[in-house]
Amino acid sequence: MASPRNIALGLLSPATPNKPHFKLVDALLPPGVALIHEGLGLLGDAYQDLAGKSEVVIAKAQDFVARNKVDGLVLTGGFIGLFNPGIDVKVSEAIKLPVSTAVSSAVAALNVYKANSVLLMTPFDAKSDAVIDDHLKGLGFTVHLGPAFEGRKAGSGVDLTPDELFDLVVKTYHGFAPADAIYFQGATMDPLPIIQRLENELKVPVIASNPAMFWSVLSKLGVKDSVTGYGRLLGEWPVVGQR
Repeated sequence: MASPRNIALGLLSPATPNKPHFKLVDALLPPGVALIHEGLGLLGDAYQDLAGKSEVVIAKAQDFVARNKVDGLVLTGGFIGLFNPGIDVKVSEAIKLPVSTAVSSAVAALNVYKANSVLLMTPFDAKSDAVIDDHLKGLGFTVHLGPAFEGRKAGSGVDLTPDELFDLVVKTYHGFAPADAIYFQGATMDPLPIIQRLENELKVPVIASNPAMFWSVLSKLGVKDSVTGYGRLLGEWPVVGQR
């Protein structure tokens, strides 16, 4: 009989660990995987506050690992990676553990499903959406942008119920040529409760940043499992590929 799995992951988020959208993250983890969550305290009124913070993030990651026994690390917040290119590699080299970031993990998942066109849904304003849009287009994706949320404080939610978010995504998806996948970037949009429902309705993979990061870092640790109810990525647990 195989020994029970005993893996601990660290999760460092840009602001604090007590945001409402984190309430479901433990449900994304396979059996035998535990999570230790702390905030970096780097996010102020704008996501641009995260720019140029590579050395600070590395130092905070080193301190976290010194205080907590973990096997891998997840750096949430898409702009941590976008505004600090290569931060996942730099942190991994500094702490000698696998590290996953939001956008790179989501891109890896989109590549697994051979998605060339994506509907990008975020809780951000148009200026912030443009940063992600440019990044994805630079990687060769065709991007359909969902609605922007202007005047929203960085790190706050979008004040939509799961049903309202579902209806918004379905309406937006049908407003463009059919995309190969839907990509949620920005966990404060809280898409986890509707991922499976959207896949059932629209028949395309739905990739969200938090599930993608857990799939990515656990795959680097040799885990192959299945977590149901949150879409194909965690349910099928495909092998991580490269674009």
